[in-house]
Amino acid sequence: MGAVAYDVIGKTDKVFDEAGPGLNCKVTGQQEFFGGCAGNIAYGLSLLKTPYLLLSTAGSEDFRRYAQHLNHQSDGILTIKGAQCAKANIITDPNGTQFTAFSPGPEIDIDTWSVHVRNQAFESLDLFVCAPFPAPMMQAALRIAKTKNENILTVWVPGQYADGMNATELNNAALYCDVLIGNAHEIAHIRKMLPEGLAQKTVIETDGARPVRAHLTDGNQRTLPTPKVSPVVDPTGCGDAFVAGIVPALLKALDESVDGHWETRINDIVRAGIAQAGRCLTQRGSQTYSR
Repeated sequence: MGAVAYDVIGKTDKVFDEAGPGLNCKVTGQQEFFGGCAGNIAYGLSLLKTPYLLLSTAGSEDFRRYAQHLNHQSDGILTIKGAQCAKANIITDPNGTQFTAFSPGPEIDIDTWSVHVRNQAFESLDLFVCAPFPAPMMQAALRIAKTKNENILTVWVPGQYADGMNATELNNAALYCDVLIGNAHEIAHIRKMLPEGLAQKTVIETDGARPVRAHLTDGNQRTLPTPKVSPVVDPTGCGDAFVAGIVPALLKALDESVDGHWETRINDIVRAGIAQAGRCLTQRGSQTYSR
């Protein structure tokens, strides 16, 4: 679950400082790609031959191209009449640092969204990935998924919404989350706001090209290096590719685990995500790489 969006990706010769890209930043090489975190994850899952149901919202004004791109796998997408799909304007500097101006797309009330989510067959699913979406929609979906199927494994990827959520919002989502995935900044914010709230969660923390850290429910930590990738073309969507790579490995670990102890396979799970992210890094756009 999460956004489907159109990404407008460009680059600049100006190096971003800590304050951001600055004014009058000249952008070159702009191209439009299919994007959005949920769309990107779905694309990765299709490459890995992993069946999925995509839950999202879209605008009727410009969704047709994306619907065709999804090959009619859009039954779980709620289309809002007269609205535009989400859009991201992404600029990358020479060091690979990105600035994103994101339009979240159609706005719907939480009751309408909750009804849509309740209509999905969570009872027949093994795993639910809740990718970045407005906070109330993430909270509702995680709660509904776990309520309808207490055995479903829930993976929460709050992404760019993480540092805008207060302690109550984060706790309401984390209550129904089994696995939390985020970058170092996002995880640091959540730990600060919920100092005790992640003790029983598996937390997977990425940090760009630096090693991935997996914090396990028994208190142990694994650190897995990310191999050098060449050529490095565009980091857009690498985090989503990482999540897509993890899903089939996690499903396999669940199938083969004894008494639900899938964390013993965490190294293989994280390495699968790293490999998929590396493939995405070598292409421009989030849905252009191949297996």
